[in-house]
Order: sequence, then structure tokens, then C-alpha cells
Amino acid sequence: MNVKVDPCAGPGLWSIATAFGSIVAGSRVGGTENVPLARAAGRVTAAPIRSRIPLPRFDQSAMDGYGLHADDVAAGRAGPFPVIGAVRAGGAAAPRLGPGTAVRLLTGAAIPGGVAAVVMEERVAASGGAISLRARLALGDNIRRRGEDVVEGSEIVPAGTRLDARHLGVLAASGCAAVEVVRKVRVGILSTGDELADPGEALALHAVHDSNRPMLIALLAGGSGTVDDLGRVTDDLGRMAGFLAEVHADYDLIVTSGGVSGSDADHSVRAIDVAGGTSRRVALAVKPGKPFAFGAIGACRVVSLPGNPVAAMVGTLLFARPLLDRLSGLDARQPEGLAAIAASDVFHRPGRTEFVPAALVGRSAQGLPLVEKLGKGGSARLAPLVAADGLAVIPADIGDIPAGGPLVFHPFTTDFRL
Repeated sequence: MNVKVDPCAGPGLWSIATAFGSIVAGSRVGGTENVPLARAAGRVTAAPIRSRIPLPRFDQSAMDGYGLHADDVAAGRAGPFPVIGAVRAGGAAAPRLGPGTAVRLLTGAAIPGGVAAVVMEERVAASGGAISLRARLALGDNIRRRGEDVVEGSEIVPAGTRLDARHLGVLAASGCAAVEVVRKVRVGILSTGDELADPGEALALHAVHDSNRPMLIALLAGGSGTVDDLGRVTDDLGRMAGFLAEVHADYDLIVTSGGVSGSDADHSVRAIDVAGGTSRRVALAVKPGKPFAFGAIGACRVVSLPGNPVAAMVGTLLFARPLLDRLSGLDARQPEGLAAIAASDVFHRPGRTEFVPAALVGRSAQGLPLVEKLGKGGSARLAPLVAADGLAVIPADIGDIPAGGPLVFHPFTTDFRL
């Protein structure tokens, strides 16, 4: 069978893995700061954080119930046991418990001396100020031991961790009021092109609204960076080079879109050289998003994306966002995606890894996501992205995928995102 190959494929294309290793390289930005715990979500820890106290701080009841003496538990006695007192969470501990008696304990209450187990209140019969057990109790039942969750002085959050609700909870419980984090990465977003107008601006005859800047700002915004809108420049080498020379010192990363293909009107790569930096234009084995460039001006990294919006989004997800993670002090990783099944035939010419908008339409018999390709393809078509639940991936080395065939799916959202 004669398999048609992608006409844009050919020798010299960089694979995603090769490009990732070169583009997403280097170390985190310098500088740290201490921030209050209430403002630490999304920030990246600059050093390991250790617990100042054990968790729990003391032996405590795991539920509402009654504490019994070690002798009675070991002997398997069922009672009746007179209830001699009660302890609530945060309340003063009752006197030491003696054999043959019980103490009322609420969840979180400190375990009085002599208590060796707590019986759930649902498993006792209460009568006349005494209780009798309905089920056998074992030593240690329903007691949270001091330090069983977190040992005092142990590492609770490693360096290079993006803090979310989980981390803030354990940090607060351990008494941490502020954390040392990597300073925010300073990011600038710049569009290029004579044809561009800002959203809401009146359009000239053959002008288009700039969709890339708002989209890329949203993609790169987050707790570990500050993202500035640098506006747009026309397709003029001198103006773009002058602008980059003027602003680069204020940023750790500048992401541009447009002007990267190499035509007479494409100046993104040359402008970086003229501004005193270096940039390398490469052809990626990616569809959409073949033209790409990366480099630096001084300490400022520069990523140059294609101007077509879907291609710009794919390039940001594959490379610019992982680079931002790396600069933030995180362990940057290639997106892995989920194993999924094609709901219908997907046509693909080998040669480039293709990313297509796809909708989740069900589950396969094996329980895998069943996804349907949306739209007719094209790096400038935005509407299919709005209806999509994620991007489906067709590897470069395979052809058409029949209905029921395997593919990889990158969902845009998760149910339990922190």
C-alpha cells in the first residue's frame, strides 16, 4: 500500500524530545523571598521545609467514643464500666483512668493516662451512667499516636515544589506561618505583525484581531510568574530589535508570536541577534507548529512561536510552559497524556506528531476515554478548541488511526485540580 507522507515532513526536523532537551534547559532564576502562608499558593519552595512539631502533637481520640483502661482491654472485659468524666478536643485531660472505669472522649480529645483504646460510641450500650461493650476491643484501637502522621523535624515539603492546598494544610498544621520561595519569574508576551489590531480596535481592510497575546498570557499566568503584556510590534526589523534591546533586562522570559517562519517579513529571529542576543530557528516535527525559535538576550530567555493561534498554543504547552516551570525551580517534564481510544477514523500522514482538538464522547469497553476529533484541522482554526475537552495526539511514525485504535489524549481540565 502506498502511504502518503506529510509534505511538510523531511530530513532535519527536530523531534519533540530533542527540542525539549534544548529549549527547556538551564536552571531556575536567582533570588528568593519569604511570603505569608496565605499568599503562598502557586509559589515554588526554594528550600526543604521541616515540621516544627510532631503531628499529632499528643495521643488523641480518633472518634467520638469511650476510653478504656489497658487491663480491661487486654482481658477482654465487656463491662459495665462507670463513666467517670469527659474530655473534648482542646479541653483539659481527665485524671488518670483506673481499671474498671471509662471516660467519655470526643474526636481530637487528648488521651488520658491509663487509656489504651477507644471504643466507638455506636458499639456500646449505655445505661445508668455506665457503658457495656457490644464488640471486642483491641489495644490501640481508635487512638492517633503522637507523631504518627509527621515526625518532628522531618521534611514535609521538598525544595522545588509548587505549593497547593495540600501543602498549605500540612504547613499550617506544623505551625509554619511563612515560607521561603523562589522569586516570581518575570514573563513578557509580545505579538508581531503588520496585520494585527488589538481586540475591540477598528479593523483595517485586511487586518485581524490579535488573539495570541490574550491566549498566551492566560496559558502562562500562575503563581510562579508575573506575566506582562508587551503589546505588538510591526514587521520591522529595526523596531523589533530596538524594542527587545530596551525591555529584555526587565524579564527572565519573553515569548513572541509571529515572524518566525523565515520569510522576508519575518524578523523575530534576526531581531534577537540585532538586539545583542542569539536565537536558533528550527523546524519541529510537530503539526501545527513546525516553525519555532529559541534563544536569549543576556539573561533573558526568548521563545519565538508561530503566529497561527493553534500552533502558538501547542508550542506554548509543549515548550514555553515547561521552560517557565524550569525557571521557577520546578522539575520540567514533557506532557504525558492519557491512553485513549479513537471514536472514529482519524486520518494522518506520517512525518510529524499531530495535535488535534478532540471531545470526550464516552468510555471504551476497557474503560479508556473515547475521543472524537473536532474540526478539519488547520493551525488558525480556533472554534474547535472551544468545543474540545483536550488535544489528541497522533505520533509522527504512524498513519491513519481507525475507529477503536489507540491514541494519546491530553485533557484540558481535571475534576480534582488543586
